[in-house]
Amino acid sequence: MNPSLDKLTQSHARRYWQTHHGTRSPLLQVHEAIRKQHGSLNAEEIRELSRQVGMPESTVLSIISYYADLHGPRQSLRICRGTSCNLAGAEQVQPKLEKQAPCREVYCLGHCYQGPAALDKTDQVLVGEDLFSIDNAAEPRQRPPAAMPSIRCLATRAIVTKRAARDVYSFEQAQAEGVYSSFRRCLKASPVKIIETLEQAGERGRGGAGFSTGKKWRSCAESRADRRYVIANGDEGDPGSFIDRVLLENDPHGVIEGILLCAYAVGATQAIVFIRSEYPKAIQRMQSAIGATYKAGILGADAAYPLEISIFPGMGSYVCGEETAMLNAIEGLRGEVRIRPPYPAQAGLYGKPTVVNNVETLVNVAAIVAEGAQAYAALGTKASAGTKAMCLDHGFAQPGIVEVEFGITIRQLIESAGGAANGKPLEAVILGGPMGSLLLPDQWDVEVCYEAMAKSGIQLGHGGLVALQTGTNYRKLLEQWLKFMIDESCGKCVPCRLGPKQALIALQDDKTTGNRKDVITKLLGVIEQSSLCAFGQYMPSPIRKLLVVFGDRIFDQRYGE
Repeated sequence: MNPSLDKLTQSHARRYWQTHHGTRSPLLQVHEAIRKQHGSLNAEEIRELSRQVGMPESTVLSIISYYADLHGPRQSLRICRGTSCNLAGAEQVQPKLEKQAPCREVYCLGHCYQGPAALDKTDQVLVGEDLFSIDNAAEPRQRPPAAMPSIRCLATRAIVTKRAARDVYSFEQAQAEGVYSSFRRCLKASPVKIIETLEQAGERGRGGAGFSTGKKWRSCAESRADRRYVIANGDEGDPGSFIDRVLLENDPHGVIEGILLCAYAVGATQAIVFIRSEYPKAIQRMQSAIGATYKAGILGADAAYPLEISIFPGMGSYVCGEETAMLNAIEGLRGEVRIRPPYPAQAGLYGKPTVVNNVETLVNVAAIVAEGAQAYAALGTKASAGTKAMCLDHGFAQPGIVEVEFGITIRQLIESAGGAANGKPLEAVILGGPMGSLLLPDQWDVEVCYEAMAKSGIQLGHGGLVALQTGTNYRKLLEQWLKFMIDESCGKCVPCRLGPKQALIALQDDKTTGNRKDVITKLLGVIEQSSLCAFGQYMPSPIRKLLVVFGDRIFDQRYGE
């Protein structure tokens, strides 16, 4: 796109937002228009929509083509083809379902502990045997809700999971549990006191990068501006991770209190909860919780601290979990990453200072300010304070969420879950999703700790663990990862957009000139070195290791075909 036109489009999007007092986004209006038409828009409708949002027709068309939810069949069965569900048999059940109803592939529904999983057209979750035994996917019937994961705590005390295990989603339940008490106490103190407490406690973001929460908040608070924003990142998309979904559904008021504390600390008066569309129950629960909090006078222009919170649903883009791509989505643009600096804390949403924290990070905050920095810092290690919610998929004997203190080893975590399901030996585990790390048994003694893992070249990511048992088809796993890259690359970086396609061709074409492993490895190197964001920078690493360790089984037709 022409740079001057790109800036003009962004300016139009920001003016549109300001005209509607922060309650509308061009992307939401496009989404609404498509929903009303039950599908695609014709040329005249595109022209009218372009006029309404004040953007060129080409921009509106580019938005529609980018987001999967805007060009996929509306009344479709969404089948999870994320790594964990693929390992559970999603590839085998999909052809049967496609004969019964229109189907669309998505990459994570947050039910990795009981896969395979799918969402029907009424947003009911179908999992495991229900999915294999379904006889009419086109006409969904009422079913019991999908089971919540087991939630255990191996830490000295539970922090992030203390309410999630008991499904405290109503306002009355939350009040009885003490939610909002930390916020009310903090209103009597200086906002900077919250930031100082977080800095002293040593909390780090749980979204993968591990950046200091206190430093991020301080940077935002000290940036000169007439307006600031807070965004709760609920676009958890790493296959194998589901803690954010559970918190949004079972502890929505805990999430809101974390947002309130952040807004008060940095001086923001508007907040957004960005939730992936594959989490419909989380969206419903958060909408209900926000409404109840407004009714109670805790939110709104007349509240003790005036804060407005709204929900922005994701549109089916994995890369929008990256903070700058998410900002673009909210502004009504394609979810492509931005060049940094400037960082969002200085120039984020609509060019204003913005804190973007993931859901787990925000839920921790109330406990930190209530118990004090020293109490929190006493948990975990000196380098990585506090606890972390680790998610274990269906491949373990005891799948679910385990809250641990930083410092526990991967081996101890696996042993606490009883090893692999069905007593099968584990060959490896995937930590942190496709952008994470492939860990063999000789690496399982590494501590769950940002510094220890960084020294070993290991990515913690969101803390999801996917079990790779003996008998895993590694060729299928490699194909799935490459298809994931093809589908989810935002397309801004050419090597990331085209490289995975060429790698998949090399994998599937026996006539590829030269050693196929070498061809794929070289392509991965180009993607890794030339990508702007973590998606292209980190995904090649576990794929490269898969090729090195299991290359014989990947390229030998005798294995797993």
